[in-house]
Amino acid sequence: MCMNRQNYFDYIESRLTWLSYRVTTRGALNMYDINIHCENFYMNLLNLLFGWNLVNANTIQRNSPAIDLMYKEGNVIVQVSSTNTVTKIQSSLDKLGTKYNGYNFKFVSIAKPAEKLKEHEYNLPIGLNIIFNPTSDIFDIETFLNRINSSSIEDMRSIYEFIKKELCFDSDELKLETGLAYVINELSAINLRENELSFDTTSFDVNNKIVKNNLFVFKDIIEQYDVNFSTVQKIYNDFDSIGNNKSFAVLQTINKEYLQLKTKFSGDSLYNAIAKNLKEKLSLSANLKQFYDEDLDLYIDIVLVDAFIRCKIFEKP
Repeated sequence: MCMNRQNYFDYIESRLTWLSYRVTTRGALNMYDINIHCENFYMNLLNLLFGWNLVNANTIQRNSPAIDLMYKEGNVIVQVSSTNTVTKIQSSLDKLGTKYNGYNFKFVSIAKPAEKLKEHEYNLPIGLNIIFNPTSDIFDIETFLNRINSSSIEDMRSIYEFIKKELCFDSDELKLETGLAYVINELSAINLRENELSFDTTSFDVNNKIVKNNLFVFKDIIEQYDVNFSTVQKIYNDFDSIGNNKSFAVLQTINKEYLQLKTKFSGDSLYNAIAKNLKEKLSLSANLKQFYDEDLDLYIDIVLVDAFIRCKIFEKP
C-alpha cells in the first residue's frame, strides 16, 4: 500500500471509529440527536461507496416506519440504527408494507460490530418479495472499511475528502496513539485459553491483598485471569523492545487512575471506576482496534489483574 493510500485509509478509519464511539456514549446518556445526523452522513457515504442515489425517507414520508433511507430507482431501502440487536432487525422487517414489495432491505449498525447479527436467520414478511441476505445486507464500520480499502485511489480520495468535511475534529478532539491500546491489541491476538493452569500466583500473596482491600467481585476476576500474567509480561517485553519505558508508562497510567480514584471509591467500586476510566481512554486511542464491548472488557480485566499482581493498584497486604 503506498503512502497516500495509507494516509487516506488511516484518516477514514479513525474518523469512523470516533463517530461510532460518540454514538455509543451519547446513547448511554439517552442523547440520540447525533443519530439524526448519522442518517444523512451514512446516506452520503453509502452513495459514494455503492454508486446509489439514496435520499432520506423522511423527505418522502415523514416518520417513515422501519426505514431511514431510500433509493427508489434501485429498489433499495436502508435502516440506520444504533440499536444492534436481532430483535431490532426483525422488527424492522415486520413493519415493511406492500409499497416496498421487491425492495432490497439493508441494515447499517452505526455503533457496534454487526458480525454476530449476520449469523442469524430472519423471517421475511409473508406475501412480500423483500430481498434480505444478512451476510451481505448488514453493514458496520468493518464492512465499510473493507470496501474502502479495496477501492481505487481516486475513490478513496473522494471518501477521504467527504469525511474530512463531515467529521473534521477540533484540535483538542484529535486522537493519539497510546501504549495501553498497544497492549490491548496484542492481547486480542493471543489464544488466552492456552494460559490456563500455566501460572502459580502463590508467591504474590494475592489472597491477603484481596482481603485487605475488601474485594469480593474482583476476587473472582483475579482468580480467573491471573493465569495470563506471563502473557502480559511477554507483551510488555515486546513493547519495551520498541523503546525505553514503554511498559512502565502503561503501568503508570493505570497507577495514576488508581491514585486519583481511591479518594472517592474503595473495594469493588474502585475497581469498576478504574476499568471504566481506562475504557474511556482506550476509546480515544487512535491505534485501538475495533472490538465488541465484551471482548474489550475482557482484555481490560486481564490488564488490571496483571497490574494488581504487580501492586500498581490497591494496597499491599
